[in-house]
Amino acid sequence: MSAFRGTSNHTLDPKGRLIVPSRFRSVIQAEQEECVMITKLDGALYAYTMDGWNAFETKLRQAMGKHMNKIRRFIIGSAQASTMDKQGRIQIPKELRDYAGIMPKGEVTLIGLVERFEIWQSDKLKEEQRAIEALLKTDEARDELMELGL
Repeated sequence: MSAFRGTSNHTLDPKGRLIVPSRFRSVIQAEQEECVMITKLDGALYAYTMDGWNAFETKLRQAMGKHMNKIRRFIIGSAQASTMDKQGRIQIPKELRDYAGIMPKGEVTLIGLVERFEIWQSDKLKEEQRAIEALLKTDEARDELMELGL
């Protein structure tokens, strides 16, 4: 199974296009469509292959809970498809860039998380990583890791 892994730093071009790293492109190209579905969450953008998106969307549609209608509206309602061009770039729609604080010519960091990759404004990600490091020092997080054998 192909998977998104690793971290890459990039810059959006003036038109809001992002070069997808070759190791991520190979995951996207393994499917019939050279397209990703991009949505917003956690102050960042989440990008899925079309197969990955369909699986994720199915889970969202089937999920029950007090807030699921609003969660679906936020995630599915903001999702947009972006086809990869011949140079291996995807267009990041303006409303999604605005949500994540990503500007044309701005630095972004891509993080592969197996079934998706996230697109972060680089400074925002540094703040998030500091918060994660603090979380990892808590007993609760350490207990969760120990349950996994880590």
